Amino acid sequence: MEGVSNEYINNAIDELATQLGVKEPIAKHTILEPLRAGNIKGCTERIAQYLGLPIEVNLSEAPFESTDLTRTDYADRGVAGITAQVSIPSYLPSYGTPGMRKFPIFVRVSGSCLKHPVTFAAIMAHELSHIVLHSLQHRERDNEFYADLTAMILGFSHVMKDGRKVRETQTVEQLNLIVYSRTVTQTTTTTYGYLSDSQFELAFDKIGKIIRYYQTSCREPKQELVRRLPNYDKKILVYKQQLSKFNRFMGDIDKKRVTRVAQEDAAKLVAFHQPGYVDRFTDVLTRNEEKRKQIYDRLPVGWSKGTAFHYTRQTAESLQALCNDVDSLISNLELDCMSLNNDIRVLKKYVGLLARF
Repeated sequence: MEGVSNEYINNAIDELATQLGVKEPIAKHTILEPLRAGNIKGCTERIAQYLGLPIEVNLSEAPFESTDLTRTDYADRGVAGITAQVSIPSYLPSYGTPGMRKFPIFVRVSGSCLKHPVTFAAIMAHELSHIVLHSLQHRERDNEFYADLTAMILGFSHVMKDGRKVRETQTVEQLNLIVYSRTVTQTTTTTYGYLSDSQFELAFDKIGKIIRYYQTSCREPKQELVRRLPNYDKKILVYKQQLSKFNRFMGDIDKKRVTRVAQEDAAKLVAFHQPGYVDRFTDVLTRNEEKRKQIYDRLPVGWSKGTAFHYTRQTAESLQALCNDVDSLISNLELDCMSLNNDIRVLKKYVGLLARF
C-alpha cells in the first residue's frame, strides 16, 4: 500500500480505539529488562503480554531480512529489511479468549536486535500487532499502517517514538595526497515503520488525547474504588477474626460445661448449638471471600500499581458499577458483623479470662 492520507490515519485510530480501547504507555524499562540480560524470548513475551497476547514464544535466531516492517526512504516509505519476523499460523484463537494462553507463536530474530533494544521493542510490537489483528479477524490484519497504529494504541506509542529512528555515526578519514588529510564524521539515520514523521506525530498526539480523556473521565470512580477496596478487605479480615473468636468462645463454654446462665441468655446459648447456626456465619465469610475475588477479577487491566491502565468506552461505567457493588457488599457485611458481635457479647459473659484473648 502506498502512502495514505491523514484522514485515513485518523479514521483508523478511531476504529481501532473503539474495538480495542487504548492503553497507557508502557515504561520502556519494563519491557527491556529481560533484553539487558540477553533474554530475547523473555522480552518478546513481555511485549506480547502487554499487547494482550499471553502466548508462548518459540524463538530462533538467524540472519534474515523481513519484508513486514522496513526502514523508510526519502518519501518515508519502507524500503529495507529489519531484524524480526513473526510467523502467523493459519489458525489463531480469538483475541482475549483462554485459547490464546500459551499458544505457540514462532518468532525469528537476528543477532543485531541487542544493538538497538528500543528499536527492537518497537519492531516486535509492530510484528506482534499483526497477531492481534489476525486473532480479531480484522479486515486490515495484513495492513502495515494498522499494525503500527495497533501497537501505539495498545501502549507502545512512546516506545515506537523513541525506537523508530536509529542514528549511527562513523568516522571516515579522507585523504588528499597533495595538500592534507582530514577526518569526517558521517551520521546515518534509519527510520523504521510505515508512518511518515508527520503522520506518526499526528497519531501520537491523537492517541495521547484519547488517553487523557479517559483518564479524566475515570479519575473519580477510580479514586473511589481505590479507597473502598481496602476497606472491604479490612472488613472481611475483621469478620474472619470475630468468627474465630466466636468459635473459640463456644469451645471454651462447652469445655467448662457452664451451668449458671442468665435467663435472657439461655435461649440464645441453646440456639448457638443448633445445627446450622454457626454454618450461616461461615457461609457469610465464604461468600464474601468469593465476592472479593470476583471484584478483583473484574478490575480493568492495569489496575495493579505500576501497571499501565487499559481504557475502553465502558471503563468509567464499569468502575462506577464496581464501586456500587463494593458499597453494597460492605453494607451487608457490616450487618452480618453486627449480628456476630452481638452473639460474641453473650458468649463473653461465660468464658474464662484466658479465652477472651
